[in-house]
Amino acid sequence: MEKWKKEFVVTGIVFAVFMTESLVHYSMAEAKSEGKSFKDAWKSLPDRNELLKMAAIVMTASIISGILISEAQKVMKVKSAI
Repeated sequence: MEKWKKEFVVTGIVFAVFMTESLVHYSMAEAKSEGKSFKDAWKSLPDRNELLKMAAIVMTASIISGILISEAQKVMKVKSAI
C-alpha cells in the first residue's frame, strides 16, 4: 500500500476513536453540570460550532499521531499490517 494511503487509513482510525472519546468526555461533563444521566446527555450533540472545534482539535491530534506511528515503525524497522 502506498505510504500516503496507509497514513490516511491510520489517521482516519485514530480520528474515529479520538472523536468518539471526545464526545464521551463532553457527555460526561454535560451530565455532571446539568444533573442529567450520561445516557440523556449522550443523546444530544454539542452545537455545530463546538462540534467543529472538537473535530479540528481531534483531527490535528490524529494527524500528529499518524505521523508519529509511521516514524516509530521506521525506527523499529517494523512493517505495517496495512
